[in-house]
Amino acid sequence: MRVYLSTFLMPRQLFTADDIRRLARERVETLLIAPDDIVTHEAQDTAFALGVKLIRETESASGLARGAPPVVPNLPPLKVVKMANVQVEPFLEGKTTPGTNVWLKDVVVTQDRSPMGAGYMSLDKGEMQWTLTYDEIDIVLEGELVITRGKEQVRGKTGDVIYIPKGSSITFGTPNWTRFVYVVFPVNWNEK
Repeated sequence: MRVYLSTFLMPRQLFTADDIRRLARERVETLLIAPDDIVTHEAQDTAFALGVKLIRETESASGLARGAPPVVPNLPPLKVVKMANVQVEPFLEGKTTPGTNVWLKDVVVTQDRSPMGAGYMSLDKGEMQWTLTYDEIDIVLEGELVITRGKEQVRGKTGDVIYIPKGSSITFGTPNWTRFVYVVFPVNWNEK
């Protein structure tokens, strides 16, 4: 659940239908509104239509005026995944260039109640073709990751971040070996 807080430290805010549409695109489910904020009638209708819940807080009831953090019920538990404990598994055996091995393991999955997924992937020298039906961000942990899309090519080394938009037909590649973390949206990337 994503919650957007209108802060009590700011002057009065005006929320329009455009603001609500932006929050919906950002997958915000609840807008907590400060006592003096204004929400237009069109914004209220838009919130109802898009499923954004509007909650007007009172300073005394919210505890925010005293600096206490808001309580958001029903959040999934926090999760940490230790890289040392992850056992990657073969992926797409026989569907890569000869001599290329790909290993993968999803570590943040649907059962975690997350809208995003994450996992570890590694490949050795070679390439793998793939078309994304989801958005992906790769964070290179080791080696060099080469992503090619048509005539575009980017290279990421340790610590680099690569964004690959949904709908891209790409080639994952490496001159030697690479290991990286992928973060995907939506979480069920491999069910599409």
